Amino acid sequence: MFEAQLVVAIQSVFLVSILGEWMAIFLARVLIFAYVPLLLWIWVYGHKVQQHIAKEAVWAAGLAILIGESLSLLVLRVRPFLFWDNVVVLIPPPLTGSWPSIHTATALAMTTALFMINKKLGWFGLLLAAGVALGRVAAGVHYPTDILSGALIGFLAYCLVRLGHNALKKIRV
Repeated sequence: MFEAQLVVAIQSVFLVSILGEWMAIFLARVLIFAYVPLLLWIWVYGHKVQQHIAKEAVWAAGLAILIGESLSLLVLRVRPFLFWDNVVVLIPPPLTGSWPSIHTATALAMTTALFMINKKLGWFGLLLAAGVALGRVAAGVHYPTDILSGALIGFLAYCLVRLGHNALKKIRV
């Protein structure tokens, strides 16, 4: 019940104007793509370690999506706009369950990699991830716990990729 009230409260901030609705849609659907040119720039212009971490970010994002989609199919949590009459959906309804937020998982996987490259880039990535997460709630497609668990999955996905990479380096030696 509290989560639905929180979703409605967040939506009330964005639904006061068409500009607010546009902002929620932008955050929910478009902002995630800001990572692409950022990681591409690092991959092309960064030094060797940074380039490798940028590649790990892509692998971690893929792993986060795989884990998130798998869990979503297992849990099948009903999305807020389907369960609560006072929650408005602002984007085309996703076909999978609400839990976890795969967008947030993907964003946090890439953000964790950015922290490994540079703390300032990491904080910028965290700002992007927070925008994505807020947009998903404001769009009416996620509960706050979906966001939190997605963030944890993204962080763990990067950690798994990093551990796997370190294990492979030891095998090659």
